[in-house]
Amino acid sequence: QTRRHSIICALLGVRHVVLAVNKMDLMGWSEQVFARLAQEYAAFAARIGLPDAVAIPMSALSGDQVARRGEHMPWSRGPTLMEHLEPCEVDDDRVQRQPLRLPVQWVNRPSADFRGYCGLLAAGVVRPGDRVRVLPSGRETTVARSVGFEGDRPQAVAGESVTLTLAD
Repeated sequence: QTRRHSIICALLGVRHVVLAVNKMDLMGWSEQVFARLAQEYAAFAARIGLPDAVAIPMSALSGDQVARRGEHMPWSRGPTLMEHLEPCEVDDDRVQRQPLRLPVQWVNRPSADFRGYCGLLAAGVVRPGDRVRVLPSGRETTVARSVGFEGDRPQAVAGESVTLTLAD
């Protein structure tokens, strides 16, 4: 499952991932087991194009290395999961400079006069009039409308939910 999710992240352009190695309590708090898993994942991440993968040992059951250090892994000198996540920048303008990516989550067809493709923009910026390519068919068309919660919008950017209608 971790490998499958990592491949999806790589396909969506995610470049920074955290490998939370949970259930260290079930592994006897072993530094060797953690080191082996972290090394295996680092090699896998490099092969699929995830350049920044940080491994953090933890036990959600006991709370060790989640928000506090805990007593069971004195060998872990890195940050806790929260110490690593809190300073992370989540608004990355590079996502807006990437090609448009809209995984369609729902086709909205309330009547014969409207068909909208709804989803959360994973990357890029979209405006009415933009040329887009629909995958997997490869067919190209033009965005007719960009519709948000409060109606038509002049543009939508990565991280926003949108409904697009197409000219064709």
